[in-house]
Order: sequence, then structure tokens, then C-alpha cells
Amino acid sequence: MNGAVALALALTAGQDTLHLGPGIHPGPLVIDRPTVVLGSPGAVVRGPGRGSVVEVRAAGSVVRGLRIERSGRDLGGDDAGVMVRADSVVLADLVIRDVLHGVYVRNARAVSLLRLDIAGPRGLPESETGNGIHLWSSRRVTVADSRIAHVRDGMFLEYADSVEVRDNRVEHVRFGLHYMFSHHNRFTRNVFTDNQAGAVIMNSNGVAVIDNVFAWNAGSRSYGLVLQTATAPVARGNLIVGNGIGVFFDNVIRGTFTGNVVAGNWLGLELFSNSEATRITGNAILANTFDASGGATAGAYTLCAAGRGNYWGAAAATGYDLDGDGVLDVSHRATSPLAEVARRRSGLRLFLGSPAARALEWAERTFPVFRLAGAEDPCPLAAPPEPAMLTRLPAAPAGAGGGRGAQGAASALVLAGGLAVLAVARRRRRR
Repeated sequence: MNGAVALALALTAGQDTLHLGPGIHPGPLVIDRPTVVLGSPGAVVRGPGRGSVVEVRAAGSVVRGLRIERSGRDLGGDDAGVMVRADSVVLADLVIRDVLHGVYVRNARAVSLLRLDIAGPRGLPESETGNGIHLWSSRRVTVADSRIAHVRDGMFLEYADSVEVRDNRVEHVRFGLHYMFSHHNRFTRNVFTDNQAGAVIMNSNGVAVIDNVFAWNAGSRSYGLVLQTATAPVARGNLIVGNGIGVFFDNVIRGTFTGNVVAGNWLGLELFSNSEATRITGNAILANTFDASGGATAGAYTLCAAGRGNYWGAAAATGYDLDGDGVLDVSHRATSPLAEVARRRSGLRLFLGSPAARALEWAERTFPVFRLAGAEDPCPLAAPPEPAMLTRLPAAPAGAGGGRGAQGAASALVLAGGLAVLAVARRRRRR
């Protein structure tokens, strides 16, 4: 440890304040008694390239206003820019660079991570990268107003309960947010763009996903939101656009998915048959290459509750509401036969958007021959709900879809047209 920093910490008693001036302060910095560490503009704590740069062992400590860089790269040792091993710690206004994990919180309670700017080194294989924020066996953690990029997973929660994640932006990572065995958590108003998946919720109960943006996670097997072995998740008010697969439902028990916009994805909803009592209602689902696949098993999904289903752009464009009750007069088969073919045989996907294929799909819907089982909405909405988050859509990255070629460009074009149709439908409904 830097001799000056070590002496200053040794002289503190109780919770004193340590100011670090501009310049480079060699790490590691170990805080083993309650201390407030404040950095002046230009203050840098630079590690030796092994271990963690800053380690907080004392409850009630605060670290604010520093640039922290150059941790070790030992995944087995959980090297990090900041390692937190104490309760009631606040990290705020930190810039963290050239590290394995950005912040690692281990077995701690009531930790606040605020306004962090975390970016890992570029060009490394995924097996050699860490997570932006890693929470292990921790409770009541808040992550807010932070930006994370170029790490493995933006935020990884493992056995971490009662966590609030809000107003963050995560891009250019594998999974923006990754939950494993983490319960009763809430994430709101975050933006996840240009990742392999926006958020992945696995083996977790009671997670609330509210007012987030999952956009431009492009590629045929990329995802906006993954719900896998999740019990009682609530997803409401989210904008899920321009992804390979918008939302993936696998073994979702008593889930609620309502008030969301699912638009401009290659596949809007992928519905595995092993879910139970999961409600998908009041959403606007439009301008996807295919709106849905699967979902035929009785009791797995409910697409209509209290006489109200979802707004399907394709159905509303051709359907009728003769009695004016806001519900189309004919049920809507959301699952396309072509979607089932495309899901099983990826080599055919290039041809399934052709006019001939679309004509075949129209003919199959109009005069069913195969009648493949799939999700069906008994009460499709004639007009879309009022999703206020439409104005929060971030611009498509360079190359329309993160520079990922024709699929991203197609998503951007289809989405633009679909949202225009949605806007017109909303105006008509107000009249």
C-alpha cells in the first residue's frame, strides 16, 4: 500500500475522512476501519496488476470520487477494482478501468453503488473477463445511475436478495443483468442495448422487471429478456425492440407479463410449454418478423383475462371490431407455422421473409391445412394500450442493430414502420 495512504488510515479513529489529492496513488488500498475516502478531481488509485485495487473491510465506509484501475486478473481469486466485504458501505462517483470485476460485493448487507462508470479492457476472450458488478450472498443492495460496458455480464447476482437496480445503462456485454438464485429483487428504468441478452433471470422468485428498455440486442439467437425457471416474475411497462428473440419464457410459474411493447424483433415471444399459469395480457406486440412460437399447452399461458387480450399489429390491420367494444371479433392465432419451421431449421430463415413465404402463411391462416398447435389470443385488442415508454427508445447503434448486418437493418426498418402504425392507432383511439 502507498505509505502516505497507509499512514493516514492508521491515524484515523472512528469514521474519519481521508482526502486523496490529484495524481496517482499506488494501491492496493485496504480500508479496515470506518473511513470516508474522498478523491479530488484527478485522483487515481492504481493497483499493481494483482489482487483487488481497493478492499473495504469496515462497515459504514464510503469511497467517492476516485478513478480506480489495474486489478489482477485471477478469476479464482475474484480480483476486482473494488472488493466490498462489509455492511453499509457506499461507493459513489467512481470510474473503474482495466479490471477483472468492476465491483465485487461478498456477503454484505445494505450496500449502495451509485453513479459508477465501469468498463473492462476490450478484445479479451469471454473466459478471461469478469463482471461489471458481482453480488454474492448479499442483501439489500442498491445499484443506481451507473454505466457498464465491455465486461462479461454487466451485473451478476448470485444468492443476492432484496436488490434494487435502477436507472443504469449496460451495453456491449454478454448478459446485461444476470440473476441466479436471487429472490425478491426489482429492476426499473434501466437500458440494455447491444448485448447478447438484455437480462437473464434464472432460478429466481419474485423478481419485478418494470419500465426497462431492452433494445438492439441483435442476432438470430440474441435475447431481450430471458425468464427461465422463474416463479412469480412481474414484467410490466418494458420496451423490448430490435432483438433476435424479444422474450424467452421457459418454466415460468405464475408469471405476469403486461403493458409491454414487443416490437421489431425477429421473434417476439418464445413460449416453452413447461410454464404454468403465466399471464400475457395488455401488451402491444407488433412489427416482429414472427410474433410468437410455442405456447400451445393448456394451462401454460393465459393470453386473455377479463375479456382483454393483447394488441397484435398483424391482427388489428386485418380484423374487425363490429360491436365497438375494443376487442376484435375473431380470435388471433399468434403462433405462425413459419415461425415453428424457422425455430427448428435456422438454415431456412433467410427464405421465410420472402413474399412467397408470406403468401403461404396468409393462406394457412385463412384456410388452415396443418393447424399447428400454438398460442392463441381469444380476445385480441383492436387498438394498442397506452405504453408511455415509447419515447424512451434509444437510437439504433451504427449499422442498425449494432453493426450486425442484414438482420439488424431489417429489424430497424420493420420497427420504424411498426411504431408508425402504432402511433396512428393510438391517435385514432383518442378520437
